[in-house]
Amino acid sequence: MKEPKVAIVICSYNQIKLLGLCLNTLKNKTNYKNYKVYFVDDSGSGKIANEIKNKYKWIDISINKKNSGFSKANNVGIKRAIKDYNPEYVILLSDDTEIVDKNWLKKMVDVGESDKEIGILGGKIIYPDGSLQNIGGYIKKWEITKEMDENKKDIFEVDHVMGAFLLIKKEVINKIGLLDENYTPYLLEDTDYCLRAKEKGFKIVSVPSVRIIHKKGKTIDSLKDKRSLLIRFKNDIIFSRKHLKFKDRVFRIFIYLPLVAILKKKKDTDELKLKNFELRENFLTNLYFWILAFIPRAYKKIITK
Repeated sequence: MKEPKVAIVICSYNQIKLLGLCLNTLKNKTNYKNYKVYFVDDSGSGKIANEIKNKYKWIDISINKKNSGFSKANNVGIKRAIKDYNPEYVILLSDDTEIVDKNWLKKMVDVGESDKEIGILGGKIIYPDGSLQNIGGYIKKWEITKEMDENKKDIFEVDHVMGAFLLIKKEVINKIGLLDENYTPYLLEDTDYCLRAKEKGFKIVSVPSVRIIHKKGKTIDSLKDKRSLLIRFKNDIIFSRKHLKFKDRVFRIFIYLPLVAILKKKKDTDELKLKNFELRENFLTNLYFWILAFIPRAYKKIITK
């Protein structure tokens, strides 16, 4: 049986070294043959694209004239792949990931082919030290949760999977379109996309047997201008208004988010319990950002500087 065509979309803003490792492991640790890589240089300068052209001639390259963020950059790659290659599947793969299993792509496609109702698939995303980062999650009232049972082995349904490694059937793209660019520059566009697919009747599944290493947040952490909290508030408000029931929406926007502005987790894996939080240094400024997140003109000026 002929392998379904898979387009792998990778975008990069400023992580040339990590990108090189990603591409090298992708090429050397993928047994699947029928795929094509579409790279989008989102640096705004084209510098990364020039390096990629010389070293990786098997990759299709697009260059954005300015840094556009996760949704817009991936949409550029998706549209180019559909026009040029017409794949049965599209994978969104972060530039700071590493492939570790040569059968990873075959496993994912086989699961997708096993059930027509499956629309989006994710896998077990791990930190470089091997600990679990993400294996999908659920929407529980106002809370966006993660499945943290790293002992899961069987394929299981979830509400969302992480955009660092996300496999999409072409039927999903045909039915719901591309990533929502209102979430520019980054955050929650992947969860939003999964929920939009579920609303149209598609299953979202996680495949624990497929592991991908992800250096979480390297691109975001490298930004000189620390606007991440304002972006978090802006996108969280958009998401909550779009997907949560009224009572849960109000709680998340007007109680949970202000608490996020004031408190932070001591560790990323800590549960949502008061003892696992500490006061943020600039909590008054953060509350100011929370207020700005309701005013599009205000946050757009700050985010796009």
